[in-house]
Amino acid sequence: MLIVKLLRWIFGYFDFEIKGRFPERFLNLAVRNGLNLWNMKGEKEELHATAKIADKNTAELFAQKTESELIIEKEHGLPYLCRTYKSRLGLLVGLIMGVALSCWLSGFIWNIEVNVPPELNEYEIRNQLRELGFYEGVRYNSDSIDNIKRKMKLNDERISWVSINIFGTNAVVELSPKISVEKDKEINKKAVSNLKSTADGTITKINVHNGTAVVEIGEGVRKGQLLVSGIMEYNNGTNVMADSEGTVYAKTSRTVTLSVPKEYSKAITSDEYVCKREFSFFGISFPITLCGNPVGEYYKKESKLKPTLFDNALPISITEEKWQRYETKKLTLGSDDAKKLLDNRLKLYEMFLIYSDDRTIISKNSKFQEKNSIYYLTVSYEVEENICEKSYIQVKE
Repeated sequence: MLIVKLLRWIFGYFDFEIKGRFPERFLNLAVRNGLNLWNMKGEKEELHATAKIADKNTAELFAQKTESELIIEKEHGLPYLCRTYKSRLGLLVGLIMGVALSCWLSGFIWNIEVNVPPELNEYEIRNQLRELGFYEGVRYNSDSIDNIKRKMKLNDERISWVSINIFGTNAVVELSPKISVEKDKEINKKAVSNLKSTADGTITKINVHNGTAVVEIGEGVRKGQLLVSGIMEYNNGTNVMADSEGTVYAKTSRTVTLSVPKEYSKAITSDEYVCKREFSFFGISFPITLCGNPVGEYYKKESKLKPTLFDNALPISITEEKWQRYETKKLTLGSDDAKKLLDNRLKLYEMFLIYSDDRTIISKNSKFQEKNSIYYLTVSYEVEENICEKSYIQVKE
């Protein structure tokens, strides 16, 4: 149905009205001679219908034969538009050039999104793409995309595969890291390990799932000492090498010292700023504000506006740089404020001390002092924690 409507619009059609005493005579004559009519509506001594522009003369002839009056109500389609705007040649040329320019611009990439895993760096990947000729504003084809993917895998041994998907004028780059042969062997081979101590302390709890414990509760250990052996001996005298698993808790001591200077500098922002704007069109930049970079203590904040049309990035952008002025002032920190600041830092440290690993703070002793214009807070802790650290044993096959 859509194709029929499109063809009718291209070749043109018109709405007309037949007036007379017997409009049905016109209708009978049109049907007998194969005149194509649609949207027919009949009223008293009137007939409304639609026909092709090419059948206009035939319809007028049938109206004369049936002693009826044919009145054209409205014309539609491309021939009607061409006839209406034939004196406006520039409008037609502009329309054609606009369509041609849109088609030409659709072959360019104006926005590139790069999704990289944690093992890779987005800045490095974008530089590699630019060196291979894939950047914002470049014209592309399927052969060049395949060539870029192949070269990236060859040039960077960290990359396993590359996917470049094109959506209109947008491109999405996906990458996957490569697992080294040595790491793959390490993952697949059967691990053999011991558990060693990470700190000096006194053993409080032992829970071994795999392996043989070589220490007892109440025993003092040193950092690096063997706690659980990966060699297990059965009753029949045979030995088996295993991957040790378990936890060994001990009371340990640690001391942390936090400091803050009595005099410090602070940047205070003022209301003075300089705003620079730049307009970019097809990769060519034009300054909107004619001013250079300000001299003095300023920090820059940059933002970019990139309009889109139907989810496709347009080859234009506006970049704004806001240079905010600040002043550096020297301030003096009092002892009460220093204590509050150091106490907050200590709370942050204790939060990571407790939640980063399996630890419990048993007791602590704090000491606050000022020395050489610096405030110090020294805290001694007694902690119960899991002191196991896995140590792999190299086994020759």
